[in-house]
Amino acid sequence: MKKMTKEKAEQIYKQVALKNNTTVQEVKKEIKLAMLAARSNPDPEVQKKWAAIPHDDEDITPEELLIFLSGELLGGNR
Repeated sequence: MKKMTKEKAEQIYKQVALKNNTTVQEVKKEIKLAMLAARSNPDPEVQKKWAAIPHDDEDITPEELLIFLSGELLGGNR
């Protein structure tokens, strides 16, 4: 399977939006809200896992999370 890219992530958002009769912006917004809830977990082990996710800016984007998780599922981030 091909490595996940930001472009592929955008295609996935479009598919999810179409399937759920919504917009790509709404899909991203919901993912960001879920990420915010998950990142607020005070458990040090959870925080350590979030810190291990590669990202370019201060905050992890949904695309960066999707790329990381797809790599984990495919065994590519080990």
